[in-house]
Amino acid sequence: IFIKEKWDGTVKGRACVDGSLQRKTIAKEKAASPTVATESVFLTCLISAFEKRHNRSYDVPSAFVNTDLDEEVDMVLRGELAELLVKVAPNIYRKYITRDSKGRAVLYVRLRKALYGLMRAALLFYRKLRKELEEYGFVVNPEDPCVANKWVADKAHPEGGHQMTVIWHVDDLLVSCQDTFELTKLQCYLGSIYGKGLTINRGVKHHYLGM
Repeated sequence: IFIKEKWDGTVKGRACVDGSLQRKTIAKEKAASPTVATESVFLTCLISAFEKRHNRSYDVPSAFVNTDLDEEVDMVLRGELAELLVKVAPNIYRKYITRDSKGRAVLYVRLRKALYGLMRAALLFYRKLRKELEEYGFVVNPEDPCVANKWVADKAHPEGGHQMTVIWHVDDLLVSCQDTFELTKLQCYLGSIYGKGLTINRGVKHHYLGM
């Protein structure tokens, strides 16, 4: 379990699986996930300020465990973790519990979701989120695969319109648009996929990627 203090003083804990054994079978370049370039963050913020856009930042909850695996990954749980699963769902796991030479509980499981620590977890979530944004109408920038734009028609001026831009770094999104209603619609769309745990920040001051 990794513990870190966030910028606002809160402490965050994250349990990770040990995916180091996957390095024997998965090349690093085949597991790397794209992330937004720093230049793209600055440029989109510059455009947003120039066009007087509204901004919202989103943090997707439990991003990886919302992502299905596309391969078979087996994991072993030992000791308290194995016993905890039995307590949570005894009808499923009790019959599979064994004991090692020291008497500790041992449980082998096959993962269905991309847990933190797996080499391809971030890449699989990237593909999932990109597909969802494209289905909503966004077009990914060919120069940066973590920048996407959607053209929003202006009902008052049918001949015109404006742009909504989203940039993302794994599960942290920053979205800008002149129309707050369009931002709310996107928020509802993401909420329908990831639930009420979606963290939303509004206003003129945002903390994004440590900035």
